Amino acid sequence: MASLTYRHVPAVDKAARLLAALRGGEPLGISELARRIDASKGTVRDVLLTLAAHGLVLRDPDGRFRVDVGRGRLRDLAHDAVVALARESGETAFLGIVERDAIVIAEVVESRSDPHMSARVGWRVPATVGAHAKVLGQDEPIGLDDEEYLEGVRAAAAPILDPAGRKVGVLIVVGFKSRVTLERLRRLGKIVAAHASAVTERLQRRAA
Repeated sequence: MASLTYRHVPAVDKAARLLAALRGGEPLGISELARRIDASKGTVRDVLLTLAAHGLVLRDPDGRFRVDVGRGRLRDLAHDAVVALARESGETAFLGIVERDAIVIAEVVESRSDPHMSARVGWRVPATVGAHAKVLGQDEPIGLDDEEYLEGVRAAAAPILDPAGRKVGVLIVVGFKSRVTLERLRRLGKIVAAHASAVTERLQRRAA
């Protein structure tokens, strides 16, 4: 029978307590977390940055830390929406996951029409450009991009929110100007928003 005794590892204990403190989804700063686990700010900072390096927590631009909702879980919850978005729009649809100052493309469903836009899963796109920048940085409910990021390309985006109300992902539909008129772009924005809202509801139900 295996022994139930073990050698206490202080650094692992602190990491576990920090993850537990962040489990509720609320972003917290180093000082607050140091108070919660009764440890020095320097130690907490080092442990958090180590966890962040392994993708176990995320550090926001304001310096606070939060638990990652998980690319795999969000991708699974959003899969049907990305497929439906591509089908209903006739254009290429993407799921982007927010990581500090960028979005990471987590899923792509390409348009069946040619020519069409494409991207590789894993690509990082700055969070400050394109349709998604308007919903992430400017707090617009729907982001419409009329050739602002790429010449000849129009796009629509809407945010996905976690249970704490943080924007953790975006749904995006992208097409060439030759097929996407401004009137059609506005319609695509409403379609994207509806699917993003549905994913948000699924994500929040899963966490309840």
